[in-house]
Amino acid sequence: TTTTTTTKKNKYENVQEAIEALRIGVRYDPTNAQANAFLRELELESLSLPKDYFEMKARAKEMFRGGKFEDAIQMYGEALRDEEKRRERGEVLESSGATTASNNNNSISNSLRATLFLNRAECYRQMGQMQECEKDCEEALQLDPQNEKGLLRRALCREHFERFDEALEDFESAKRSSPSSLLASSGIERCKKLAAAARE
Repeated sequence: TTTTTTTKKNKYENVQEAIEALRIGVRYDPTNAQANAFLRELELESLSLPKDYFEMKARAKEMFRGGKFEDAIQMYGEALRDEEKRRERGEVLESSGATTASNNNNSISNSLRATLFLNRAECYRQMGQMQECEKDCEEALQLDPQNEKGLLRRALCREHFERFDEALEDFESAKRSSPSSLLASSGIERCKKLAAAARE
């Protein structure tokens, strides 16, 4: 038996597929006004859609800055799927935006994926969806275990859920990674007090 895996397409790819199908239809019936109008509409829409990881990440960042957290979450998800597809094809996304073929793409890919998970985690945190935030932090930290932002955001989630000893552990790890981190220092102090109070 053969198994086929299907990777979910991003919106740009779906629109491009629809455009191609409409073009075929219009070739067979060029007088179909409705098909021609829909084709023009989709072609215009495709111009404004992000086409790859870097455009998706940039668009998500704009959405985040504009307070459109739900939209940013969706766009970060699109970027994660795009990166996953590229990784499956053996392509490496470089921070310059270039794509190269490589068999050893783990460190670059892991760093990019970790960034996406952490950015999406911050969107969830801003919306008060701490469970989702913690989940994305976990994903990021599996890819980059010493990531300071990942440790700090997960610590904040754990503190939110009153798991003060776990939060303290993350704050301390972040502090070792970045000794001048004020967020880590204040988190350590806060969680020590809260953990002690919870034991009383």
